[in-house]
Amino acid sequence: MKYTYNDTSVYQSRRTMKPNPGGILQLDDIVGRESVVAYLQSTLDQQSILLTAERRTGKTHVLEKFKATAPANWAVIKRDIGAIRSAPEFVHYVMADIYPHLETKTNFRNWLQGLGEQLGGTQIGPIKLPNFAARQWKQVLEDAIAHLDDISAIERVVFLWDELPWMLEIIAKTNPQEAMELLDTLRALRQQHANKIRMVFTGSLGLHHIVRDLKEQGYNNTPVNDMLSIEVGPLALVDATALVQRLFTDNSLTAAAQDLFEETASALDCIPFYIHHVVSALLKNPASWGQAVDMQTVNAVISHGIHSSDNPWDLQHYEERTLAYYGKQRAKCLALLDVVASSAGPQSIAETVKRARAAYPLVEQQQWMELLRLLERDHYFLRHANGEFGFKFTVVKRWWVWHRSLAITLTGADE
Repeated sequence: MKYTYNDTSVYQSRRTMKPNPGGILQLDDIVGRESVVAYLQSTLDQQSILLTAERRTGKTHVLEKFKATAPANWAVIKRDIGAIRSAPEFVHYVMADIYPHLETKTNFRNWLQGLGEQLGGTQIGPIKLPNFAARQWKQVLEDAIAHLDDISAIERVVFLWDELPWMLEIIAKTNPQEAMELLDTLRALRQQHANKIRMVFTGSLGLHHIVRDLKEQGYNNTPVNDMLSIEVGPLALVDATALVQRLFTDNSLTAAAQDLFEETASALDCIPFYIHHVVSALLKNPASWGQAVDMQTVNAVISHGIHSSDNPWDLQHYEERTLAYYGKQRAKCLALLDVVASSAGPQSIAETVKRARAAYPLVEQQQWMELLRLLERDHYFLRHANGEFGFKFTVVKRWWVWHRSLAITLTGADE
């Protein structure tokens, strides 16, 4: 189903869109993602992708829309692998996922049957997967992927592996060498089967954290330098505005002023997750029925979502994950986050480091610079063209200031 804009940028549809905060949206309700989906497809025709995104910005829905609209002669295989605990287990699932595309191929069936007879097997669905020893997983994976070259009717086989960094972290805790070998093996497979195979790595934990930890244990390779990094950001303002307006219209809410839609979208960083939450909360409030909703009412709902001890928007995650992300450097990262959050506007690197160093005077300048870059890669900070730093998302900044009981400080141009 296609949507079009009229003069007031309202999405036109023959079905009603209900707010669905945190749920899986129907494909028709994933709006404003046509350009990024088209870019993914164009890029995957040439190379694999490292897909980055802050949580709740809509990465999963982008992948679902890409999968649903991929060319007919592409095989798109999507799996959440975040809970997999070893390379052999990962290979089992890869084999189970490619089996439907290879089950009619005699060579593959004979190879798989031979492995099962030789090594014993585990039944997953209609197939018996071999119980190979840990040191055999690499060869089994290479042989399994090689069989995909036999399928002339499929131009591309695209693996969408969500939460791959979490899988690698789990593996690395007990067997860092295996995590290194898995990264290197996947890179080698992309090179060896460049005409057929594409991989998309995604995850709420940045892969750079895993690679950094592995390098501290002797890993010297660059496992994803052949992949294009693409960030899934919030919606464009026009699309987020239209989403707010459509949710209002489809659910019989009336806006007190036309600019309420854009103001709401902007206040929520144009992130669909928050937009759906706000409209859902408005529908639960009898005061929204039968009378126009003004921005004061919307702001009250936003304030509750940010400041409620019930944590309805799961903002607590932004502090909790710093323990897993930064380890021994966590305290310094929290100091930087507090400094930037408490500034009324963006501030220079020099001012940011000066204020953070007040708590940790022995930390060297270079370490502060590395931590700032790390926080930027993890979507906490946005570095402006003039070099100044600010929080990337106003919703997260507002929560951080409230949760950490920070006082807003005027610095530089704000004074």
